[in-house]
Amino acid sequence: MRFAIRLLRHRGRVIPWRDVVNRSPRIGDIRIEELRDEDLRRYVRTAKLFPDDGTVVFGVPLPELHDVRMIGMSQQAFTLAGLERIDGVDYAQSWLVSAL
Repeated sequence: MRFAIRLLRHRGRVIPWRDVVNRSPRIGDIRIEELRDEDLRRYVRTAKLFPDDGTVVFGVPLPELHDVRMIGMSQQAFTLAGLERIDGVDYAQSWLVSAL
């Protein structure tokens, strides 16, 4: 199933709503699973976006969400929240996810 993902934070800080809706969403398949995180030395629930066309992503790929949880859901979209790891630092991140 294809989803459109809009990031709600940048390095832990909230992105203004007008910027969220004006940016192009990331499109692809979301997979949520529990994996072992060697940095934390425990299993964590992760969410990862896979491009739907199977091509190599140019530019910076979307970081995985660790300790992901669903924090809201409606008929149009749902929100996933967790931590993204950039250069060894964990930042709060939220994804607004809608089906295409």
